[in-house]
Amino acid sequence: MDFQDTGTSLPPGRTIDRGWRARLGAALNDRVSALRQEVQTFPDDRPLAGSFRAAQLQAVLRLTPLTMLANAVNAGLICMTFWRSADPWMLSTWTVLVMLVVAQGFRASRPGPRRGTASPRAMRRAVWHASALATLWGAVPVFLLQQAGPPEQLLIASITAGMICAGGFALATVPLAATAYVVILSCAGVWALVMAAFPLALVVGLLVACYGLIVLASVWSNARLFVAHLLAKAEAERHNQVIGLLLRDFEEHASDLLWEIDARGHLCHISARLLAAFGQPLEAMTAVPAIELLAALQHKLPHDQRKPLTALRLSLERGLPFKDLLLPLPAAGATRWWSLTAKPLLDADGRTNGWRGVATDITDARHANNKLTFLAHYDALTGLANRHQLRAQLADLLTPEVGAAQPCALMCLDLDHFKTINDTLGHAVGDGLLQEVAKRLLASIRLSDIAGRLGGDEFVVILQQVSSRDEVALLTRRLLDNLHQPCEIQGASISLRTSIGVAMAPSDGTQIDTLLNNADLALYAAKSEARGDFRFFEPRMATQTRRRLQIEHGLRDAMGNSELRLVYQPQIDLKHGRVIGFEALLRWQHPELGEVPPSEFIPVAEEAGLIVDMGHWVLAQACATASDWPEALHVSVNVSSVQAMSSDLCEAIRQILAGLGMPARRLELEITESVFLNESHATIQGLRSLKALGLRIALDDFGTGYSSLAYLRRFPFDTLKIDRSFVRELMARADARAIVKTIIGLARTLNMTTVAEGVEEPQQLEILGGLGCDAIQGHCAARPMPASDVPAFLATWPGRSRPEPAHLRRTDAPLRRDATGGAEASA
Repeated sequence: MDFQDTGTSLPPGRTIDRGWRARLGAALNDRVSALRQEVQTFPDDRPLAGSFRAAQLQAVLRLTPLTMLANAVNAGLICMTFWRSADPWMLSTWTVLVMLVVAQGFRASRPGPRRGTASPRAMRRAVWHASALATLWGAVPVFLLQQAGPPEQLLIASITAGMICAGGFALATVPLAATAYVVILSCAGVWALVMAAFPLALVVGLLVACYGLIVLASVWSNARLFVAHLLAKAEAERHNQVIGLLLRDFEEHASDLLWEIDARGHLCHISARLLAAFGQPLEAMTAVPAIELLAALQHKLPHDQRKPLTALRLSLERGLPFKDLLLPLPAAGATRWWSLTAKPLLDADGRTNGWRGVATDITDARHANNKLTFLAHYDALTGLANRHQLRAQLADLLTPEVGAAQPCALMCLDLDHFKTINDTLGHAVGDGLLQEVAKRLLASIRLSDIAGRLGGDEFVVILQQVSSRDEVALLTRRLLDNLHQPCEIQGASISLRTSIGVAMAPSDGTQIDTLLNNADLALYAAKSEARGDFRFFEPRMATQTRRRLQIEHGLRDAMGNSELRLVYQPQIDLKHGRVIGFEALLRWQHPELGEVPPSEFIPVAEEAGLIVDMGHWVLAQACATASDWPEALHVSVNVSSVQAMSSDLCEAIRQILAGLGMPARRLELEITESVFLNESHATIQGLRSLKALGLRIALDDFGTGYSSLAYLRRFPFDTLKIDRSFVRELMARADARAIVKTIIGLARTLNMTTVAEGVEEPQQLEILGGLGCDAIQGHCAARPMPASDVPAFLATWPGRSRPEPAHLRRTDAPLRRDATGGAEASA
């Protein structure tokens, strides 16, 4: 209680007295704790205290029969010596009590099951037992020393001293019991000596006290050593248990195996996992030496995989440690690879009498390493050589370390319209197509040739041991024929087209980069001049490639710099002679190259990924212009295959028409047959979505390329446009007239309108009219014109029931192709 808070105070003396008592109590507690720590060899609350107490008592019990026998003999000597001079009743009582203690000691030390732990109560009983025994023996000098003669006093002194030393030694592992025993017996002896009436009694008593203290010091020193031994033993047992658990866990869960060979060379201490790894019964594992067992298991392996066993045999014979020695072993129908590490077991003379080691299963790591090695040299998708491997092979051919360079040919392959396939049919189909190309390449080339993939849809073939262009041309043609066979990838039917560029070594280059660059230039030429074919490198191709790169670079800024423009060419109805619409044609005026024809820049735009944005711009401009024309006129816009298969075309057109308020029927989209090159369900659905808007759909350049009647049946086109190549030969070739007549008849049967492109001569007009063609487009009617000239053209164009050639020639004479390479070039 705080007396100041209650307004009451203690006298100064009382406060000081209470503080002094508190400090004194704390000091006494500290001394008691220190003393307890001194007399306590280990805390009672430790987990191993019970087992330690049992070990202490067991050490005492091992000596108990001997000490009890000594007690009995000494008691007999005392009884015989003092039977006549001492009180018989007292001596008999003392002897009986000693014998009872001796009997209890023999009973406690009798053989039986050893207890693993002992309680603190058992330790207290040991202390009481030792105290009782010391008290009994302390009574001997106290009661018999004074009345004994010199010989008897010598006997008592000898027995007392012996009992002090022997008891302290026997009870040393239980220091409290030994302390109680020595202290009681020493005090009794000193007391008896002090009370004895002879001159040196005091001196002898002090000597006995000193000897007792020495015995006590020895007792406690030995007790601490004993406990330290127990602690070390317990720690070692704990370590052994931990090691055993770790080894057991290692054996059960780790990928490593422990193995051991005895002096005879046989496996020993075989674990269950080692048996499972070998796939052999225990009897077979131990029946023969380990080397013979391994040799029997490896007899079906290839010869090169049996060589590591020879290295293992030599290592064992030399008796030297080894590390990471690889060893294959068949298991469960497969070969597992093990890494062996071991050291010899030596006897006392330093001779090898066995081996102990670890076996690590490195099969998965070896497979992973092989896979990494494969990926470092081969393409993961197709399994063909990658760029690194191809360059290494070319280096061996062009700059060999020994001998002269070998003639070879380098082919660069590129899949036509692969980006369209990948974007419209999905990357899974694109990957499947690349894998199919790889299979066909490997099936077409010779064993000495090398096929590889640079990335994307770019492939390379190295033709070795070729001597002429004719030989290379023959091999290349065979390769193209194989690649151009139709294929089906994940349900999508794809007509594969490939362009190839070829460079010869050493004529076209002796350096790797030079040869690759020249083959790439030849590939560009093949794609520009004739897709689906091949070209050999020629020096002039470098100039063409620079122009192509200049075109690609200029296209990226063409729309922003207002370099693109649209011109319009009328379509004339042959029956009534009236204008029914215009086709929007894209033109580009490059600031340095001048007028670039669509046939040149449109493929570049497709390959550079610019065609979709360019197509949207053309649609927006054409519709904006047509919205000012009379309602009866439509505008036709060419849509590239890439744009036609894009997912956002339908929505873009819907927004353009809605923004202008223009009816969808006034817009006609012209698509080429290349859209159906990689026909899929998505292709048809996309066209049907456009048709659902109300647009007119025209099939441009019908009769060329990949013409198929199947897609005419699956999709209802509004218009078939007859290609200019047939119109141009109408007057010269009967087969051209037959094809045109068939197309017109087919269109009429399918309720489609026909429009003939590139009509330039009156005779062509007469033939087309006679065959029943619905409309024409070409210089015979009018050249392409800018949007500003369309109103004037419409105002001066006379409508006739059947226009005569003279009337159709009035706009442009003489009739010839325009300088842009033809009005029909698509946007």
